[in-house]
Parts: sequence; structure tokens; C-alpha cells
Amino acid sequence: MTTKNMASILLSAILLALVAYGSWVFLAGWMGGGGRAGFIETSGRIEGREHHAASKIAGRVDEIYVEEGGEIEAGQKVALIDSPQLNATLDQANAHLRKAEANFKLTQRDHERYSRLLKEEAIPRAEYEQVENRWMLAKEEAIAARKEVDKLKADLEDTKIKAPIKGTVVTKIVQPGEVIVAGTPVVSLVNMDDLYLKVFLTTDKVGKVGVGDEARVHPDAFPDQAFEAVVEKISEKAEFTPKNVETKSQRAKLVFEIKLKIKENKDHKLKPGMPAEALIKIDKKAVWKK
Repeated sequence: MTTKNMASILLSAILLALVAYGSWVFLAGWMGGGGRAGFIETSGRIEGREHHAASKIAGRVDEIYVEEGGEIEAGQKVALIDSPQLNATLDQANAHLRKAEANFKLTQRDHERYSRLLKEEAIPRAEYEQVENRWMLAKEEAIAARKEVDKLKADLEDTKIKAPIKGTVVTKIVQPGEVIVAGTPVVSLVNMDDLYLKVFLTTDKVGKVGVGDEARVHPDAFPDQAFEAVVEKISEKAEFTPKNVETKSQRAKLVFEIKLKIKENKDHKLKPGMPAEALIKIDKKAVWKK
């Protein structure tokens, strides 16, 4: 073999080595991982914990005060249940309360007067006791009437459906005019500051991941941005794909659900349902690509 041929072969080998090295560097740095070694790559969808504003009573939905996508505060009124019967019952209870309180005041004055007369020995005790009994009965009736009014007012307050948390309205589940039963959810809410990426890892990878491990989420909508996250939860049970997997060759298809809690959702750019890629750091010595 001539010197020229040997030089050509050597040059080709060097070029191949450089190409291989370059490919390795590219793959190692893909998705901001600072290197594949020490990281697990996965993907999933961003989700949020749904909360429901539900009706405590049955009735017809009179109004809904919020719109999908709107942000509301905890305790804010989101809907109203129409309850004409409840309003009528409260009016009757208030009328009964006014009558009971007026009767109580009248019997109280009589009781005070007859108490003085008894001390002066101007009346027999039996007469005083009759007045006292009327006063005590009137007092009990007024107390019962007040409790009934307070209960009806609380029931009327339940016609105002309020948000259980501060969040964003995701879905208006019912519409004005619909008749619902007690416990029916009216709107669903998500706290946009409490989102997570749900991913699934096979059995050969899940053992390398622990709760508290760092992660980076790269949403498809913002591919150039990395959102810091942390492994919040690892499912205790595997999901079988397909079901009843038994053979060793198929066992790698078992997957475990993992939740990566997103630390900050600035300006609420991330939304539930967004697909995203992620890297989970499994080696503390591994370095994120800046």
C-alpha cells in the first residue's frame, strides 16, 4: 500500500471519528439536558387539578356570572339558583318571627309587672306563675322562629354558588335554565399556578427516578423555553399495556404514571392539555445545558 493511500485512509478515519463525535455532542445536548447521560427523556401532557363549584341545593339555574377562560377569586359568586318557593317560605318565616317577638315583648312586660306585684304580695303566686308560663312559652316561640329564619337565610345563601378556589374557569358545565339536583357541578376551575406534566415511564426506567428529582419541561407551544419542575408523585401501581402481561420480553411495556410539578407558570402561559417534552435528572452530577 502506498504512502498516499495510507494517508487517504487515515484522513477518512479521522473524518468519520469527527462526525461520530459531533453526532454524540448533538444528541447529548438535545432538549437542554446537558447530555443524555444522567437524564431520562419523556413526554406527556400538561394537566391541572380540577375543582368544581357545585350547587348545594336543587333548583333551576337562573344565572351564570363567569365565562370560560376567566380568572376568579375564591368565594366569588359564579352562579345563582332560582328558588321562588324558598323566598316565599322565608317571607312567611319573617312574618311569624315578627309576631313571635312582639308577643314575647308583651309577655315580658307582663312578667316584669307581675314580679313586682308578687314581691309586694299584691297577687297570689298562682296568678304570677300563669303569667310566667306565658312569658316562657313566648320566649321559646321567638327563639324557635329566629332559628327557622336563620336556617332559611342559610338555605337562600346556598342558592349562590361560589368558587371553592382562586383559579381559571375551564368549563361551564351547565347553562342558565337547566334544572339541577343538589351536588351538581356548575363550573370547573383550575389553579394555573398548580400545573403538572403527566408522563409515563416503563419499568426499566421508573426505578431510576425518585420523588424530588429535578426536571425540565419543554412545551411544544414554547419549544425554546424550559420550565423548571420536580417529580411530585410516582404511581405505586403499573398500568399494563397490553393487559395481563406476563412474559419478560413484554414486561418492559408496563408503565408507571409520574407527575412533574411545574414550579412556576409565569403569566399563565402554560395551559392544561398542552403537549410537552421533558427531561428528568437522575444523576446529581449531571449539568443542565444553559
